[in-house]
Amino acid sequence: MNSFQTIVLGIFGFFIIAGLLVIATVKTTGETGAAQVTLWGSAPEAYMSTVLKESFDSDDLVVTYKEIAPELLDQELLEAIASGRGPDAVLLPAELLIRYRDKVAVIPYANYSERTFRDTFIQGAEIFLDQGGIFALPFSVDPLLMYYNRDILDSAGVVTPPKFWDEFLTLGGKLTRRDGIGNISRSAVALGEFRNVASAKEIIAALFLQSGNPIIGRDAGGLYYSALDQSGTVPVLDFYTEFANPLKPSYSWNRSQPNSRDAFISSRLAIYFGFGSELRELRKANPNLNLDTAYFPRPRSSEIPLTYGKITGVSVLKIAANPSAALAVAFKLSSPQPLTRYRDLSGLPPIRRDLLAQRPTDAFGGILYDSAIRARSFPDPNPSASTPLFQTMIESVTSGKAKSREALGVAASKLQSLLK
Repeated sequence: MNSFQTIVLGIFGFFIIAGLLVIATVKTTGETGAAQVTLWGSAPEAYMSTVLKESFDSDDLVVTYKEIAPELLDQELLEAIASGRGPDAVLLPAELLIRYRDKVAVIPYANYSERTFRDTFIQGAEIFLDQGGIFALPFSVDPLLMYYNRDILDSAGVVTPPKFWDEFLTLGGKLTRRDGIGNISRSAVALGEFRNVASAKEIIAALFLQSGNPIIGRDAGGLYYSALDQSGTVPVLDFYTEFANPLKPSYSWNRSQPNSRDAFISSRLAIYFGFGSELRELRKANPNLNLDTAYFPRPRSSEIPLTYGKITGVSVLKIAANPSAALAVAFKLSSPQPLTRYRDLSGLPPIRRDLLAQRPTDAFGGILYDSAIRARSFPDPNPSASTPLFQTMIESVTSGKAKSREALGVAASKLQSLLK
């Protein structure tokens, strides 16, 4: 039994936060001074400072938070751990789970039951569950939505935004505008390419997940393996890349277009796939943009309308100087009060089921909440290395260098190499 498990043996339930704080103070200070915990993450410091102040406003525990840009978090965290100056805990993105499996302390099911976890948090958060325990206590979810320009759809006589993917095959003719030599001045939807499609990796991942492909699977022994080239993935890649094919009626995007987010803001794109966290930013970027939100589309044959979600959880690192205090922080931050406060500040839906049951009444809140329930992710072996892999897979098809099956096979092989 390791030292972390010894510390948490006295924890009998999720709600014994007060007891945990007392233990944390005794273990870390040996006296009445406050325990010190450092927490890193990519959640905005402006939000986290408020949440932490209201959650730990006492003389027993002081939590110091450091915000790190999402694209820099992995590298900075790895370097800090290697040098022995890492934090006690981290807001761990689900896609980094594989990379940090051996660096975070697992909470045994004897101390927090799997049944309690499943009953408390959304299904997508179960990515943090393992055979021996819990890698992180869920903190936030940011689901992928569909944003659309109401004026463009109305002008083309499109009464309602599309719900199913097959509807997009005919939208190009209604919404996309091209001149006499084929140049696109307005697009129906930004699909088919990678480098100028915001969240392209997450969009294609959502399509794979909707088809029943986990992208990264696990065998009976708990080992991860690449599942990209399993049956059913070829039609998904064929569908995605079709929108960049000038010979197809659905053609609406190509590599010469601006970034899809910029195109949507400037009313040159009818439908944009972005995360819930982008709503405020889109409105601020163009106050005159007549936008609305809808659920991320799904296959017509699908019974479960899944979407992709950026899911984070609070993990205690094995190198934590204050493991018991860090655990207390993780338990507290995944409880209702802090998560309610973070919801109010960020505008994001909560990750707890009991909070999701308190549905908002505004026009966008219901879609956000439902999308949170539907959100899924996958354990990415190395996000910075797998993103170019996804890009090459897509662009090899759109450029005609490879058929979808061949591109998927190459990508699956490279993804397997990353797992090793």
